[in-house]
Amino acid sequence: MADGRLTITVLGSGTSVGVPTIGCHCAVCTSTDTRDKRLRPSILVRWNGHSVLIDTGPDFRQQALAAGIERLDAVLLTHAHADHIMGLDDVRPLNFYMSGPIRVYGSAETIDIIRRTFRYIFDTRPTESSIPKIQTCVFGDAPIRVGDLDFEPIRLAHGHGTVYGFRFGSAAYLTDHSGIPPESMEKLRNLDVLFLDALRHRPHPTHSTVEDSLETVAALKPRRAFFTHICHDLAHEATEAALPANVRLAYDGLVIEVDNPPVHKFRVFRSLEEIPVDFGPCALTIGNFDGVHIAHRSIMRRVASVAHEQGWHAAALTLDPHPASVVAPEKTPRLLTGIEQRCELMRQAGLDEVLVLPFTKELAALSPEQFIQGIVTNRLGARAVLVGHNFRFGRGAAGDTALLQELGQRLGFEVETCPAVHCRGTVVSSTQIRKLIAAGDVADAWRMLERPFALEGEVIRGEGVGSRQTVPTLNLSEQTGLVPLGGVYVTRTVDLDDDRQWRSVTNVGFRPTFEGQHLTIETFLLSTFDGHSPARIRVEFLYRLRDERKFENAEALKAQIVRDVGRANRFHRRTAEMLSSMG
Repeated sequence: MADGRLTITVLGSGTSVGVPTIGCHCAVCTSTDTRDKRLRPSILVRWNGHSVLIDTGPDFRQQALAAGIERLDAVLLTHAHADHIMGLDDVRPLNFYMSGPIRVYGSAETIDIIRRTFRYIFDTRPTESSIPKIQTCVFGDAPIRVGDLDFEPIRLAHGHGTVYGFRFGSAAYLTDHSGIPPESMEKLRNLDVLFLDALRHRPHPTHSTVEDSLETVAALKPRRAFFTHICHDLAHEATEAALPANVRLAYDGLVIEVDNPPVHKFRVFRSLEEIPVDFGPCALTIGNFDGVHIAHRSIMRRVASVAHEQGWHAAALTLDPHPASVVAPEKTPRLLTGIEQRCELMRQAGLDEVLVLPFTKELAALSPEQFIQGIVTNRLGARAVLVGHNFRFGRGAAGDTALLQELGQRLGFEVETCPAVHCRGTVVSSTQIRKLIAAGDVADAWRMLERPFALEGEVIRGEGVGSRQTVPTLNLSEQTGLVPLGGVYVTRTVDLDDDRQWRSVTNVGFRPTFEGQHLTIETFLLSTFDGHSPARIRVEFLYRLRDERKFENAEALKAQIVRDVGRANRFHRRTAEMLSSMG
C-alpha cells in the first residue's frame, strides 16, 4: 500500500436476527446503549481510495447510507447464508456512479447460490428495470488482489460446513465460525487487528463463544482483537468490562485504523550468487515440489510453523530444470507446473523465501555431505530441515533421511521427516498425479492437488470449422507440459486478465470428425461472454465425460455436444457440494 493507512468500519456486529430481536424484551434488546443495537454482520475496508465490502446482509442499504459508501471496488462473501448475502441487490445504486460491474467474490458453493438466488441479475434478456451490474468470481486459496492489497481467503469450520474469513495486510476478519483449522491458524500470525466470532457464553454448534475466541486470541497473540456476530445474551458495557485490555466488543459504526502492515515480501532467488546474508536462519524444506500437492503443502505448513515459532524464515530449496533432464533425459517427466506457478503456490503455502537452484551436472556430482554442508547449512543457514519420507539427495541419490539425521547431529540442525499423505488409500506423489492425468482421471488428481489440474495460455484462432458447423470455441495455445488424456471434459474457464469465469466443456484431441492432424484443446463456454473475448485463459479440468471419437458428420457431433453440455451442467450443479466436502 502506498502509505499503509487502512481503516475498517464495522457496518454490523449482530447475528442473523440482529439486536434488538423481533418480539424480544430482554435487557439488551431494550437497552438504551447504542452499542447494543446490532445490524447483521459486515465490514467495510478502505485504503488509498479503494473500498472493499465483506458481506452484503439484509441491512446493507441502511449500513451503506450510515457509512457514506459511494463506490466499491469489490464485494467479498464469507458464505451464502441469508444474513450475509440478501442485501446484494442494494449495490445497484453504486452502478450509477461507477463504470463497469462490481466484482463479487465467493467460494464455488457461494457463487452458485448467488446465481440461483439472484437469477434475474444474470438473465441476459432485455429488461425495462435496472438490475445490479456485478461480475461473479470464484476464489480458491490464492489471494484476491484489489488495488495494491491482497485479501487472502481463510478456510473456517461453521458446524459441519465450510466458510471463509479474509486476511488483508495486518488485519483479519473471521465471522460465523466454530473452528479454525491448524493450516488457517498459521495464516493468522503477526496481526495488528483480528475480528472473531463470539456469539455468547453458552456453547453453540456453529459459532465460537466468548471463551473459545479468547483462547484463539491467546494462541495467535494479535495486538488487538474485536469480537463480532454478537447475540442479545451479551450487553456491551458489562461484557467488555470483563475482557482483557487488548480485546474489545465490536459495535456498529466503530472505525478502526490498522497499523502499517509488517513489511513482508516473498522472495525468490535463482542462484547461489543471489543469496543474501539474511536468507537464514531458516527452517527449510528441499524437493522438486512439482504440482505443490497436498503432501508438499503439509510439509510447507509445518516448515512455516517451526520457523515462526523460532523467529526464523520459512524457506524452500527447489530445483530447475527437473534433475532427470540432466542425469537421464530420456526419463524426464512432463511437469504438472512450471517454475513460476510452483513458486506462487509455495508462497500461498506460507513460505517466506525460495531458492530455485539451477540443476547442473556440477550440482549432480556433489556428494550428500557436500550438498548439505556446502549449500544447506553454510549458504542457507538452515537450523531445521523438514523433508518427506522418501527424500533422497546427493550424487546418485545416495543420501536418505537416515543420513540426513546423521548430518544434522554433526552439523547442528534439527531434522524432521514428515510422513506420507494418503488420498483414498493411495500415497500422494507427483508421479501418481501425473499418471492420473495421463489416464484422464482428473477428478482424483483434483483431490490430490486440492485444486483442479489446469492448463494456461493464449487464445489462438482455430480453423473455424467448429464455429461454422457445430459450436464456437476458445482454442488454447500449444502446451509444453503435461496434457490430460484425449477426450471430453467438464471444465471451468478463467480469463487470466480480469478473473471472469465460465462453466465450460473442453475437448482434448485431434478432431477426428474433421480429419484433424494436430492436438487441439478446444473449450465451449456454457454461458455467454460478458464483454470482450478473453486473450489469455486458464482451463481447469474437473471431470472426464467421454473419449474423443469420430462422428459421421457435423450434425451428429453437434447432437453429442448438446448431450455433453447437459451432463456438464448437471455436474456443475454438484460442484459446489464437492468443493464443500473437500474443505
